[in-house]
Order: sequence, then C-alpha cells, then structure tokens
Amino acid sequence: MARPESESESDIGKRLRLLRKTLGQSDVKAFADELGIGKATLYNYEKGDREPTSRVLTALSEVFGANVHWILTGAGEMFADTSAVPSRPNIHTIKPDVFRAVGRLVTSLHKVEGITLPPDALFDEQSSAYNALIERAEDPSDADELTSLLPWLETRLKRQLAAAKASPGTGKREA
Repeated sequence: MARPESESESDIGKRLRLLRKTLGQSDVKAFADELGIGKATLYNYEKGDREPTSRVLTALSEVFGANVHWILTGAGEMFADTSAVPSRPNIHTIKPDVFRAVGRLVTSLHKVEGITLPPDALFDEQSSAYNALIERAEDPSDADELTSLLPWLETRLKRQLAAAKASPGTGKREA
C-alpha cells in the first residue's frame, strides 16, 4: 500500500494534486512519467516544497490540456481546452452516500460548536470538506476508502473550526 499523501503547503501544490486526481491518476509515478519528471519531484511540487518549472507547466498543458493560469493562480477553469484533455476512464464522480455523510458531519460539527451558517455557506463548507476527502484518498473512486477517511476528516474539520472560532473576522466566533 502506498504511503498517504501529506497535505500541501502551497496552493499550487493543492491544484496540481487536484488536477492529477481529477484526471484519475492515483499512481504518482505514472503521472510523473507522463510529465517526464521523477516521482520525488512531483511529490515536492504537490507538497509545496518546490514550484514546477516552466517545462513541467508546459507539459501539463500539452499532455493533459491543463490551464497553466489556473495552476498558478486558481483563476479560470482547470482545463484550457476540454477537447484536448485525454480520455481517462478513471475520472471520479461524486459518491452520493459519501457526500451525504460528509454533509451530515459538517452540519453536526457546526451545530456542536454553536455555529449557524446560511444554506449556501453550509453547502460551500460541505463541498470543501468533500474535496479535501477526495484529495486525501489514494483512489477517489473507491467509496469504501472515502468512508474509511471520514474520521480523519472529522479531526481536520474540528481543528479548522477551533481555529476559525479563535480568529477574528471569520464570522464563526461566538457573539
């Protein structure tokens, strides 16, 4: 079994990992090989220890149709031209049972903390939590693996809520 991926310290690293997983690539080595780089180099990019070179950004664009502007800034669409995206059989879809479980978890943790969010904000929190779960998974299409990661997600959300309540300006502090 592969080692669990550590959380990225950079936004670019998070977007690179999301791109790889969106393309259905749970095998880091295979993805790195397609880019012409080593597995450790890709790990360093995704972890945020290094930033991708222009050659790697060009390869991401040419090989996978990735939008370099999105990789660097988060603005725009993930793919520059969706018709250029190679067909991938393993692109994951939302698992309704897991999404509902994540939604119940987010709702209950907010309730325990006495935090009431408007419906749109609550949905944003649920979506963000589900995306974090998918990013953490080795195989985002495996509902059993996603379900087994719910305790990790709960711990992460509790920490985030505690930090948000303690920080001014988040709108989550008690009145």
